[in-house]
Amino acid sequence: MRKALLNCSPVELITMATGRRGAAAVADAHKLVTKVGLKKLSDAGTAEIQSVCKGMTDESVTRLMAGVEIGLRIAELKSEYESTTRISSPAAAIQFCLHQFGRMARESQQEEFWVVTLNTKNVPIDCHQVTVGTLRNSLVHPREVFRPAIRDAANSIIVVHNHPSGDPTPSDQDISVTRRLEETAEVVGIPVLDHIVVGADKAISIQEWRSGNRS
Repeated sequence: MRKALLNCSPVELITMATGRRGAAAVADAHKLVTKVGLKKLSDAGTAEIQSVCKGMTDESVTRLMAGVEIGLRIAELKSEYESTTRISSPAAAIQFCLHQFGRMARESQQEEFWVVTLNTKNVPIDCHQVTVGTLRNSLVHPREVFRPAIRDAANSIIVVHNHPSGDPTPSDQDISVTRRLEETAEVVGIPVLDHIVVGADKAISIQEWRSGNRS
């Protein structure tokens, strides 16, 4: 569902949020985008919206503003969490990845491989999707992993991928990919702090996994 919504235009999203259908609803949504703008929509009152869109009832406006408010609160919580998170241990990496990628792990039917870029204080800069694979594997090229890290001027990175089966136990391929990226990291000069595998309701640090299997 989320991937389908990502492909929707602002006009389509506004139309769905209001619960209206038809050409008049699309026309009103277009007016909101062009005359009010998405950035100012959250500050617009019922009277202003209805002055632009004559066909919108109080109920339609309430539905729209409820959707806007949910989006704003999610963005605020996400920003607050990410701006204060320092990933200085496998436990912290797992906690961050469960927060950031938990929904993907529960809903995605394919493996997705992501890179989290970190600054000098180990605080996340950004998250970048690298590949979307198949149910069985995800082909990861070091070039694609380190490109966003270099672009973000990252001090280090964490790589993350999900197991659609729900079981985050690292596979032999997961370990192999990790080693390959670590070898590249030595050349590039941007360390791979960890590789987190996210399952349906838990995650595993490959760094910890390897340490445990060696003991």
